[in-house]
Amino acid sequence: MGSLLFSPSGRIGPGSYMKGMIVLGIISALLPLVLFINVGLAIVMSIVSLVLYIPLIFMSIKRAHDSGKSGWLSIIAVVLLFAISMVIGMVLSPMFVGGVDTAALEAAGESGDLGAVMEAAGAAAKATAIPSAISSIVAFLATAFVFNLINKQDPGDNQYGPVPAA
Repeated sequence: MGSLLFSPSGRIGPGSYMKGMIVLGIISALLPLVLFINVGLAIVMSIVSLVLYIPLIFMSIKRAHDSGKSGWLSIIAVVLLFAISMVIGMVLSPMFVGGVDTAALEAAGESGDLGAVMEAAGAAAKATAIPSAISSIVAFLATAFVFNLINKQDPGDNQYGPVPAA
């Protein structure tokens, strides 16, 4: 799994790409759920979630190489993942955020009490944690599906290496 996620060289087939994207999607979905444990830790996890783009790029480079194309095509996977996440988040968030007490958040902000602001913001963030987790998994799977459609496997050896094992 290490060479799959942490090396940009070589080729990977559609199945391996999908498996790697499932792993990244599950990790990405678990990160927002940390809010239910500790809000401060969730802030750190949001930064860690940016690190997930590195294995995404590496796998997408290898997947592009498998079709005989340049690794620069991996930019499409990153943009696609971001766009799908945003669209799904915009659809799901209003369904869950309806229960957020925005009046309490505004009152805490106006009072200037930092503790009250953090508490109200934490409650609002917890309301969006489940939609974020769902959108992460769906976005990673949809990106893998579309990127596999774009990159048909080259049946023979090419300049990037031999045909990957099934």
